[in-house]
Amino acid sequence: MKAIIGGTGVDSLPGITSEKSVIKTPYGDVELFVGRGKDAFLVFLPRHGSLHSTPPHLINYRANISALQQLGVDEVICIYAVGSVSDSLRPGEVGVLSDFVDFTGGGRQHTFFTGGEQKVQHVSMDKAFDAELNAKLLQRDRSLKQAGVYVCTNGPRLETPAEIRFFKTMGFDVVGMTCATEVALAREAGIKVAALAYSINWAAGVGGKDEVAFIDDATIASLRDAMTILCVEVLGA
Repeated sequence: MKAIIGGTGVDSLPGITSEKSVIKTPYGDVELFVGRGKDAFLVFLPRHGSLHSTPPHLINYRANISALQQLGVDEVICIYAVGSVSDSLRPGEVGVLSDFVDFTGGGRQHTFFTGGEQKVQHVSMDKAFDAELNAKLLQRDRSLKQAGVYVCTNGPRLETPAEIRFFKTMGFDVVGMTCATEVALAREAGIKVAALAYSINWAAGVGGKDEVAFIDDATIASLRDAMTILCVEVLGA
């Protein structure tokens, strides 16, 4: 099985035939959508819930990834709405992430490895994103950008201009609130991951804007549809 995880602006996958399912995991129940017919190879998981009601710092990431693991998912493409810190990815553009930095502060349930019978375990993050999946995305859509490094904040508040200046100085390219937790757990579960980032705004203080301004809903919908088609083509190939 293959999976797509979507977030802000990607709470549904138009054109995909699927059926809602609830998967019980040791960490809680997960609502997701399992493909039917020609889409039977695909699972769609809206990370914030189908009503986009769960904020990033309260998402049950362990349950979400555990549910995909139970379904036999071995590859996932995650889609992230981000703010642009550098010119690597500008508002309205879509790109492939190369790495991430975790600034969530450690308050989330971010690992399956909690000691006890599991003892101490460490998973390498040298290659958090799968090179083969990334290559397939870039080959399929030549317009994709190299989105660079994602810095993950805890949220749900947006970042201050001072924080963004710091991130920019450190060489980070885009900012969001979900990637680091989600991808690390997927790697612990042995699931290969690629990540598409699409920028919905310049981060605070970037781009000559006094206030954060988001791209319009029509543009987001258009990007969602294009990313959906791309993900399905790559995962179904």
